Amino acid sequence: MPRREPLRKVRTKIVATVGPASRGRETLSALIEAGADVFRLNFSHGNHEEHTETLANIRAAADDGERVVAVLQDLCGPKIRLGALAVENIECHLDDVFTLVGGATAEGPYSLTCSYPELAAELRPGDEVFFADGTVAMVVTESLEGASRMKVTLPGRIRSHQGINLPGAVLSVPCLTEKDLADLDWTAENPVEYVGLSFVRHAADVSRLREELDRRGCHAVKIIAKIEKPQALAGLDAIIAEADGVMVARGDLGVEIDVAKVPAVQKRIIAACRRARLPVITATQMLSSMETSPRPTRAEATDVFNAVLDGTDAVMLSGETAIGSYPVETVEMMSRICAEAETMLLASAGVEPSSKLEGLSATSPAPDSAGWVQPITEGVVEAVKAVTRRLGATLVVVATHSGRTALVLSKQRYGPPTLALANHRSVARSMALYWGVTPVFVPDLADGESARARDFALDWARGRGLIHAGDCVVVVMGTMPRHPSHNAIMVEVVE
Repeated sequence: MPRREPLRKVRTKIVATVGPASRGRETLSALIEAGADVFRLNFSHGNHEEHTETLANIRAAADDGERVVAVLQDLCGPKIRLGALAVENIECHLDDVFTLVGGATAEGPYSLTCSYPELAAELRPGDEVFFADGTVAMVVTESLEGASRMKVTLPGRIRSHQGINLPGAVLSVPCLTEKDLADLDWTAENPVEYVGLSFVRHAADVSRLREELDRRGCHAVKIIAKIEKPQALAGLDAIIAEADGVMVARGDLGVEIDVAKVPAVQKRIIAACRRARLPVITATQMLSSMETSPRPTRAEATDVFNAVLDGTDAVMLSGETAIGSYPVETVEMMSRICAEAETMLLASAGVEPSSKLEGLSATSPAPDSAGWVQPITEGVVEAVKAVTRRLGATLVVVATHSGRTALVLSKQRYGPPTLALANHRSVARSMALYWGVTPVFVPDLADGESARARDFALDWARGRGLIHAGDCVVVVMGTMPRHPSHNAIMVEVVE
């Protein structure tokens, strides 16, 4: 297989879930070559030993290809599932009555248990309960002592251990389960760049995870808040302010809210993250038919295309790469669709409709994933967009200590790719999620060495045939000693 060029030409990042179909080192290398930028470890499945081996394979595959990729550890969260049924494959007919009990054993075919024993006592009459990704629905008709009686409103078939969704119920289940806390102990021994928090309801859930990460010394790990509950939509702005990134988790979200509203909610979440300078991932069923087919459906291709036009930073593959028959082909297809969408995105209105900095002033900087972006940096980054468009620049270069400036640059959607140099490996890996950014780890690059960073970047790009005589390269620099902002722009014409 021919090697992909070292400069990432497809700006939209691809998150690939690793599973039995893809955890081998050779397959991981092929996925990186095909366009994968972030690998997701789904902690709802597998054990710590398997995840440790997979993480080692990811790091080795990235080193083999001289690429920088990030790893997202996706916590299981308080996912409520059916317990073992007394009879497998129960047909639920309209108006059938079932009883959810708090015990561990179902007493008959119309008796149900679940993984959250307190649920039976916490449900109230009128609460809706969905099973099997929303294909079966019941409504609570009566609260009993430690149990709830429910009537079927949407008939269908249920099986043991299928998921349960409760869009309107108010539950006391914690955002981090005992399993999640044990999985964070694994994180402390196996550093990753991102941790995904499932079923976020409030900003306090994100704060709680950050406290647990800090308690384990995982200060550099960034948090991706997964939006899949109605409560999260109600408190979206507060969650965005607390998180380092967001995932539009359309699977459970499409069960928890009216599925007809999901496209509008997706656009709303992406727009909010664009304003706040947070990376956002669009996930679930993007190319799901490719689990068993070498080609996607036209509707799936359109879904990916429109997510890119919406402004998502990344698109995610789940079963397609974890258990599918065509993991590498799926990533290649995803990359091709994203490239086509970006052609339209960057051609419209010159490059893209202006993404003005809403509500900003010199005294009111915009929040980003690591705190406050310097207003000087904000102004310089806006100017970079104008300069690159006016000169038709080939490349933008930035040396960044924290990744903040690269993130703000990625949100401008200004056209040319960004080469971001970082002297911390974790920072370089975390930037693998940023739209249009190619991270490079430069361990011996000292803070404040802007001229050296420029020379390194030009030599790096020239040596790989990425820039040629006459090309314009825009370099974002910091010229004030011991000052964290990037406050200057320099244009280099390649000799």
